[in-house]
Amino acid sequence: MGNETTSKGQHQGNPNRSRDHFRWDDRHHQPHTDLSKWQKFWASRSDVAQFLRLLGRNVRQVRPVVRCYRALLAEAPAPHAVASDEFGVAISPTRPTWDRYLERVRDLGVGALLIRIPSWAPDPVFELRDQFERLHGDGVSFTFTLLQDRSVVKDPGRWQEFVREAAGRLAGLSPTFQVGHAVNRKKWGIWHPDEYVRLLEATAAVREEFPGCRWIGPPVIDFEYYFTTNYLVGRRPFDFDGVAALLYVDRRGSPDAVQYRHFDLRRKILLLRAVVQASPHADVPIHLTEFNWPLKGSGKHSPAGAHVQTDEAGQARYLVLYYLTAAATGQVASVFWWQLVARGYGLIDEDEGWSARPAYRALRTLLARTRGCEVRALPERLRPLRGFLLSRADECTALVYTTGAPHRFDPALPVLEATDLFGSPLPTSDPVAGPDPRYLSFGNGDAAEILAILGGAPGR
Repeated sequence: MGNETTSKGQHQGNPNRSRDHFRWDDRHHQPHTDLSKWQKFWASRSDVAQFLRLLGRNVRQVRPVVRCYRALLAEAPAPHAVASDEFGVAISPTRPTWDRYLERVRDLGVGALLIRIPSWAPDPVFELRDQFERLHGDGVSFTFTLLQDRSVVKDPGRWQEFVREAAGRLAGLSPTFQVGHAVNRKKWGIWHPDEYVRLLEATAAVREEFPGCRWIGPPVIDFEYYFTTNYLVGRRPFDFDGVAALLYVDRRGSPDAVQYRHFDLRRKILLLRAVVQASPHADVPIHLTEFNWPLKGSGKHSPAGAHVQTDEAGQARYLVLYYLTAAATGQVASVFWWQLVARGYGLIDEDEGWSARPAYRALRTLLARTRGCEVRALPERLRPLRGFLLSRADECTALVYTTGAPHRFDPALPVLEATDLFGSPLPTSDPVAGPDPRYLSFGNGDAAEILAILGGAPGR
């Protein structure tokens, strides 16, 4: 299992077109896709009854989900207090790299870390348990993603042993465990919904043994809530302590971009909340455990095709907008960028010097700006001016940008400080909002009064 090679050292594909094949890609930190869509469809032909049940469950849920979604859309957005561990980042440390990771984690000031534990090779993570404990003592929270491969999907007893060992070693960190990963992608070893349910059944006994841990799922990747609905409505051995979603929007460009003529990131999150509320499952927190944007020019190191890649400036801009959009919904408990160090999509290039990209500096600035803040989105009536208000007892700051013509602000709105996404100072006289987001500080001004001025005299 893992990186299978021939006697000549070449990677094997899947010549037998077997659904039991699993081959790991170290470059992209995911399994290889060794079957075409048609081959996967043909291999799944015996599972048609399960997918018909999935379809039926979703059809029955349409009306209650739509009703909940409309109610959420109609609610006036309220300020949301950003928790110290709400904005997180994923890391993949080993003993030799731990000190470098620790230096960057502390430099960022990030309060939450997500770490994957492969069921086929968990020891590199377990070996760092003492280091994790020291960092946890400094107030950092930990989420661990329990990765399945095809062998443990076929043998839930082995999965249970793996989960029990992970919980036993890490329970002292008060961790959150994500049960499985990308369960709607066959390359991750789960070919039909009942296979994931069997993994949950194997997890249930361990969950009872370690009541101090939190267990989240089902980890559905992309905007495919029909799988989420299936697991929340169908048979399951326990309710999750939180609903996990790997909510990528990299195929849509900016988080503001719309899919199906309606769903930007905010509406996708509200729809996920509606799916939870309309189900018989408990109404639990939402955790967005993975998102990123792959970079242009990274060649074979990019995990996605050229048509979905962006430049480094775009990656930094989208990262900030994603975190703030998610927080401003008031529906999300944690959000994790995947991942800190990676050649094709990380905040740090995996070169010898671990060069920080603009997105790294943007996240460090965002974490400092939002610490102890309430966040709210600017109302839609101000568009094309967009952005967020970040307010705390001693300061009110806006992150502003525009999707249309440049926007000049009312002179009655005194700007005490202006910076770009990376904290570099900008002129404060006659500030203008353009396509590049910027922070404007208004001192200890009242958020409601600032919104009133912004709405009263938009200018171009």
